[in-house]
Amino acid sequence: MLRYFTVLILLAITLFLGGCLRDHLDPDSAWRTLAGLPTSPPLFMVDLQGNLYAGTGNGTSPALLTKLWQYDFATNTWKAKKDFPGKLESGLTYFTVNDKLYVGLSTTGELNPASSFDLEAYSTDIYEYDPATDTWQTVVLPTPRLGTGATSLHFGEKGLSLWGTYRTPANTFVRWNQDGLVNDAINGWQKATITILGTSTFPMTSDQPLNERTLYSVLRKKGFGFSIGNHVYTGGGSVQRSGTFDPFYQHDALQKEVEAHDLYEFEGTETGTGLALVVSNQSKTPATGYDLTWAHQAFPLKNTGYIITSTGQLISFTPGTSQWHTYNALGNRFTVGTSLNEKAYFINQDNQLLEYTPN
Repeated sequence: MLRYFTVLILLAITLFLGGCLRDHLDPDSAWRTLAGLPTSPPLFMVDLQGNLYAGTGNGTSPALLTKLWQYDFATNTWKAKKDFPGKLESGLTYFTVNDKLYVGLSTTGELNPASSFDLEAYSTDIYEYDPATDTWQTVVLPTPRLGTGATSLHFGEKGLSLWGTYRTPANTFVRWNQDGLVNDAINGWQKATITILGTSTFPMTSDQPLNERTLYSVLRKKGFGFSIGNHVYTGGGSVQRSGTFDPFYQHDALQKEVEAHDLYEFEGTETGTGLALVVSNQSKTPATGYDLTWAHQAFPLKNTGYIITSTGQLISFTPGTSQWHTYNALGNRFTVGTSLNEKAYFINQDNQLLEYTPN
């Protein structure tokens, strides 16, 4: 009898320790905790050649992109890759094309010496990382009219960068870019044009044409974007406001409503010389419990877009059913996320990597 109980106790201890040594798995929500990043919070995470890569800062404020890490699924560890050679902070453009990573178009954390107005210095460079050789190189862009805070995303096999702000040639004023660039392995860099048609009229001054009234609700700085099929979805960030032209003058409540709840859908068409995006629909989040203001992280998975808000909340939107959903996984606040092999991966406020398997 004593031997019987001893065996049971040993079996119970073995099962208990086995459960402790496994990655934490929540069977109700299909969340799994993986290895933590051994450094400061990440600025982005991407799927590159079937692997997770994360770019992290240098632990200062402003946080400058310094390190690149690759997650090893076999050992549940992060491996340091070649350090980033440039100067970029949050608001950078990033995407992967043809098994390479592209990052760039951001402020540098320094003041522009050519400006007498203490304006931040912009980097108009795009950097290309090749995982096959673990090397970085600078890529020449076809136009200087790109800068910080662009909305970047994948469109099929292409990388897309929209809007954001740029400097005038004299480096004295900030201007909003009303279009963008698209990149693919065959054609390189081409122009992405935006057409605003069919969106609702906003209650601004009556002498402004429809396109002008709606354009500045669509344009975003440090917003998010994702694509499903040939449709692009954008929102979050902030809309344009300036002293010389303020489309939201005396409409502060409207501005907050647009930033917090509007999601724009574009139909994308390849033109041979670039990409044409036409606004085809405008959706709104539920009134309470959802706030897209300054959200700038999003990605698609199984016909659903996953959005990380500025407070770290995770929101999803499924265009086919117009269904919105919020998540409260393991009490986490998320910083970055991406999809890989029909699963979603996030890094939380503690730099912990989490895996989510949707139903």
